[in-house]
Order: sequence, then C-alpha cells, then structure tokens
Amino acid sequence: MGDFKMEEPRDISVSINERFFTIDLPIQDEKLIASILFGLGQYVKMGLPIRVKQSYITFSGSQEVSTMVISSTQQIAKWAKVTKGLISALLKR
Repeated sequence: MGDFKMEEPRDISVSINERFFTIDLPIQDEKLIASILFGLGQYVKMGLPIRVKQSYITFSGSQEVSTMVISSTQQIAKWAKVTKGLISALLKR
C-alpha cells in the first residue's frame, strides 16, 4: 500500500451544558464546516427536521439572528450557500 500522509489535526471546541452540545469550528476551515453541514443533511434526509438558530455580526456592528426550520436537503444546501457567503465576507474584513 502507498504511504498516506495524515493532515494536521483540526482545532475544535466543544461545550456541554444541561441544554446544549455546542461545537465551535474555525471559520477558515471550509472542509470541516462542509463536513458538519453534510452530516446535518444526512440527518434531515432521514426525515428528521432541524431548527437552526444562526447569529452573526453585520458590517455595521449589529447582531443579526435568524431561526429556520430545515426539513429537506435542498434547504440544507441553500443554508450552506448562505453560510458560506457570510463566512467569505467575514474572512475578507
């Protein structure tokens, strides 16, 4: 078998409390974020909808919060595209 070079480990943070299991990912790690979104898509594909609460800071400095129910893989794809755009804009600051 050929040599397989493992990449550097990804940095993530996990917080657990009585209500939530939260994973924080570096916004620069597009591959890791895409993997998480793909996993959520697989969950939704099994007929299990999710309610997403997303917040971010706008260019003017105010906080935007949105909540959406996602019940199809098309909605996951749309959310992923919007999220990727937000991340790209934040990385260009």
